[in-house]
Amino acid sequence: MEGFHKMQDDLERVIEKEDTSSTVTTGSDCEETLKHGPLTVRQRLDAIIHSHKFQVGIIVLVVFDILLVLSELLFDLEIVRLEGSHQETVPEVLHYCSIFILSLFLIEIGLRIFVMRLSFFTHKLELFDAIVVIVSFVLDVVFRNRQDAASGVGLLVILRLWRVARILNGIVLSVKRQAEKKIEREKHMHEACEQELTKFRSYCTSLESEIESCTDSSSSTGFSIRRRSRNGQ
Repeated sequence: MEGFHKMQDDLERVIEKEDTSSTVTTGSDCEETLKHGPLTVRQRLDAIIHSHKFQVGIIVLVVFDILLVLSELLFDLEIVRLEGSHQETVPEVLHYCSIFILSLFLIEIGLRIFVMRLSFFTHKLELFDAIVVIVSFVLDVVFRNRQDAASGVGLLVILRLWRVARILNGIVLSVKRQAEKKIEREKHMHEACEQELTKFRSYCTSLESEIESCTDSSSSTGFSIRRRSRNGQ
């Protein structure tokens, strides 16, 4: 009975030790989280720019801008004609809407340069995107009159069609970002499982050592009892 009570006490001590170590581990994780501190402005902007919703918004704006440009070109080439005052007003409204969207793209490029810094200039797709947006914006401002736009209509069409690359770029970045997040989650789960496995291995090792010690003590106790009984006989 004494050996059994001793084994029970040892098991309770082992469990308390494991609980204490788990608490310490949790505390250290919290301390590590606190060490990182709050997110900076660049980190928050990076999370927003590379988010799936942001990429979808950019793609929608690109498609809408292409539709605006194509509609404007239909009016410039007089393929579609309007009557009365709408003949001048509608193309002008479309043109200024396109300039507004290009202004949003310029702000986006500025934010990307602020977030990525020098690494921005190492990404070919990002550079290509920035060049197309800047050149398109300059041409839209220069050719803001329909008479001027007629002379550069070919260049405008080519540049605007090139901007389809923004759609592909946005899709690639969005898919890549989602894959990176999934891989990061899997890594964290793997590390957590490894820690749990190590903890339970040490726990099993402690139990095995306790069982061996209890077995040895019970064997020696049984041997002494048998020896006393023989002496009594």
